[in-house]
Amino acid sequence: MIPVPHLEWHITHSCNFTCQGCGHYTNDGYKQNIDLETLRDWYLLWNKKIRPSELSMLGGEPLLNKDIVNIIYMTKDVWNIQDDQEYEIVSNGLLFDRIEGLSEAMIDTDCILTITKHSQEKNYLRLFDKAIKSIEESGIKYRIYDMTEEWLKPYNGYGKTIEPICSDDYKSSWDHCPTGQQNFTLEDGKIYKCSSLAYLPMQKRKYGDELSSKWDPYLKYKPLLPTDTQLDVLEFFIRSAEPVCSMCPKNRIPFRKETPLHSPRYVRNLYG
Repeated sequence: MIPVPHLEWHITHSCNFTCQGCGHYTNDGYKQNIDLETLRDWYLLWNKKIRPSELSMLGGEPLLNKDIVNIIYMTKDVWNIQDDQEYEIVSNGLLFDRIEGLSEAMIDTDCILTITKHSQEKNYLRLFDKAIKSIEESGIKYRIYDMTEEWLKPYNGYGKTIEPICSDDYKSSWDHCPTGQQNFTLEDGKIYKCSSLAYLPMQKRKYGDELSSKWDPYLKYKPLLPTDTQLDVLEFFIRSAEPVCSMCPKNRIPFRKETPLHSPRYVRNLYG
């Protein structure tokens, strides 16, 4: 098998947050879980071909998938995750104590909860601190990824008004990649260079011709297919900058977002 540094995938496109500039576009009101059997089918296309050092399940908000406990066990089994690999769920954490059997499943499978902290706004912090207390008491492994000081801008606009940055220097865009250059994403059985490319077709299906034509070159991106050769797979995972990287800025554009508790309607109004 070919060793790869990281692989991630959505187990839901739904989210209970509306974060401005979400690189997964799940701030746009999606209501769709990925079911256990579909995920298993995706895994079986790749689990004998690649061996990720890190395996990450996310969304959206993964705790919105009510089958998450079974998904945790199935994922560990099908990928045959070993002690030298890292297995995680990336979550905002607020729903942790609502899911029966979640902490037991995470302890049984040695799955880490990576909690994203999004804001210093007082109402959000009240909910966040309550969630952290519950998570601490559960005995699972967890860590906090603090995103309150810097949130990177991957595109302009919101919803159907989004437009790519269209950098004039895609190599610099790669050098300043907001996803960290190892954001390989499994979606619909195919592997994409990053989440923004993987879930862009979702926006196109939602908005059709209302979506800016500036996205057209990026919608032509060809992901890695299960039928591709071993040489294709090797080349894919060592490839660095390529023209599609121009969808993001050539210099990192940090901004401090508002509370993620706003509704999609509120954020949509911010962008007219």
